[in-house]
Amino acid sequence: MTELLPARLFAPLALTAVAALGLLVWVLKNGDLCPGQRRRISDGAMSVWAVFGLALMLGVEAGVPPVMLWLGGATLVAGLGTVLYQARMQGKRSLDVSWHYPALVLALVYGALVGWRMGAGWALLAAGAGGCVFAHLIMVRAKHRLQAFNVLLPLAGTAFGVIWLLALAIRAAGLSEPALAAMTLPFVQLSGAVLAGALVWFLPLLRKEQTKPPVIAVAALLILGALTLGQGMIWHMAGNIS
Repeated sequence: MTELLPARLFAPLALTAVAALGLLVWVLKNGDLCPGQRRRISDGAMSVWAVFGLALMLGVEAGVPPVMLWLGGATLVAGLGTVLYQARMQGKRSLDVSWHYPALVLALVYGALVGWRMGAGWALLAAGAGGCVFAHLIMVRAKHRLQAFNVLLPLAGTAFGVIWLLALAIRAAGLSEPALAAMTLPFVQLSGAVLAGALVWFLPLLRKEQTKPPVIAVAALLILGALTLGQGMIWHMAGNIS
């Protein structure tokens, strides 16, 4: 099944990057940020484009239509160009948030195409879960001071992840007994990843400690792993793979 891994990873990674970019641009536009926070969060967009580029390479392996590859390439160039141009600015200076809009618009169009291939409902849930945890990781690494997001993003991301899990369970309930038996182990693994990711994500809040990047990174890996397993289950239930 390893030959299917690029195809399974492609959509979750692409949607995670697009949703995280949207959240970060919203924070830059509406958040009460000092110049230092604004610059660090803007610089953190480089991580978004790194993940987006990885998804694009996986898309090549997964046989994504050429039009999506060209659009993804244009999106990546626009995004990296903005971040690299800002890198030339010294001190705490950063570009106006409007500089991120062209890349964001292209990314949203690309995300819509990915969602059309994946299924709108599944794509929305995957983008919500992955985007929240990835955006939170970038904001924590940027040492943001918007403390409300340390609560809101885990709550929202966990809600998307749990709904993803429940939707898969409801969809699987209509399968025949042999097909359902084949999905039992993946569903147990997926459930464990979602719940473990949520627990790790909430751990700093439960302990009343400062949220640190390594903790969110572990939560992000668990949630992305769950989304990847879920992608395989969706295909299995749709009868696209044996």
